[in-house]
Amino acid sequence: MKAKRRLFYRVMQTALIASSLGLLPHAASAAGTKTIRLMVSPSGSGPYNAFATIQTHMPEFSKWLRLSVEETPGFNFNVKYMATHPDRFKNTIFGTGSVLNWAAKTGQKPFYPKPLTTMGDFRAVVVLGLTFNAWVTMDDTIKTPNDFIGKRVGIGLLTQNEWGMHQRMLLDAWGLKPKLKSLDALGPGQNIAALLDGRTDVGTLFGLTSADGAVTMVTGPHRKLEASKRKWHYVNVPAALTKSSGMPFRVVEYAPNTLPNQPAKVTLFGDLLMLSAHKSMPNDMVKEFVRVFVQNGEKIKKYHGFLKPLTGATLAYTAKSNPGFFHPGALSAFKELGLLK
Repeated sequence: MKAKRRLFYRVMQTALIASSLGLLPHAASAAGTKTIRLMVSPSGSGPYNAFATIQTHMPEFSKWLRLSVEETPGFNFNVKYMATHPDRFKNTIFGTGSVLNWAAKTGQKPFYPKPLTTMGDFRAVVVLGLTFNAWVTMDDTIKTPNDFIGKRVGIGLLTQNEWGMHQRMLLDAWGLKPKLKSLDALGPGQNIAALLDGRTDVGTLFGLTSADGAVTMVTGPHRKLEASKRKWHYVNVPAALTKSSGMPFRVVEYAPNTLPNQPAKVTLFGDLLMLSAHKSMPNDMVKEFVRVFVQNGEKIKKYHGFLKPLTGATLAYTAKSNPGFFHPGALSAFKELGLLK
């Protein structure tokens, strides 16, 4: 009996692990419905919590489309996984970013030793927001990244493009990484905790802005730093320095008081945060997905702070000027909803 019980537990444990990695067959959709598998980010992160909430409300928004939100280590992981799993091409949308896609397509070391040739077959579904990546510090001598020499720098996870990958890419491009005292990929919240505890000299933050610039979302680690009542400031990243990297980062400039604890203008860097899909994904599924987000935007934005920048103009950002960047199903939805005028 004990041997049978141990065998049962081992089988269940193996099944749970396999399920968490997406190795088991996906559950069939209910009769008359289709399901999109949505790969996002770690459990507890803004994107995961936001889309997990939307998943529960999908029957209110669509008669036939459902979501199955999947926890992953981050958007960098999503790209590597999707590029090598063609069995997911026709049923999966995944979180990614414009710089991340470029890095995978062109083979940017150490993240992508060789170009992922399949990246040319993926298309944007929607833009979730215009991101900012910020370094912060409590050291008055640190004004720009050039002052990081000999300092301890904390960042997020390297599997997360906005929290760790971007920062590592730029430090490498500027030749600063070997000159740091340390570079630790700690995690989004953990890197700010380390800054506040005095274990690092520099921390990392990320946030989103709507296409019109009217709404800017900051994350939990940002609020934690703000609530600490400690003296800290943003590290200014001059536009020329960002452009010198040769990478397609956006130069992000914020007027005073746009961000917490920001009395003066600050220049940062960022990209476009997106959801993407393979070009072979059925147009009707992508079109319905986009319709749900555009037509129910005001309701959806109330579910989680991460979703506040989601306006129609944000979701369709650059679709009119760069239609080849987007999935045909998304373009069809944008056109019918009047977002390409």
